[in-house]
Amino acid sequence: MADPVFSPDDVDRIVEHMNDAHSEDLIRYAEAYGDVMEAKGARMTGIDAEGFDLEVEQEKATVPVRIDFDAPLDTVDEARAVLVEMAMAARDAAER
Repeated sequence: MADPVFSPDDVDRIVEHMNDAHSEDLIRYAEAYGDVMEAKGARMTGIDAEGFDLEVEQEKATVPVRIDFDAPLDTVDEARAVLVEMAMAARDAAER
């Protein structure tokens, strides 16, 4: 079923941007929100109004990880704000 908030072009644009420009944040998302220990790498594979999907590289395997947003997004523009907020919180958690 098609996502009512994100068009396929929106998904492609966001996923490409996150993988190209925010690879370190993707690792932090996996560790802070996905209960992954010591991720070696991560890439976003999808996003929708409810959350986003990652493929996370660990020592011996690559695992899929689903991270849900606290609340569903109503617009595609909300994705940037929510992802930035989550990245800042994950960075803070990693520094502790």
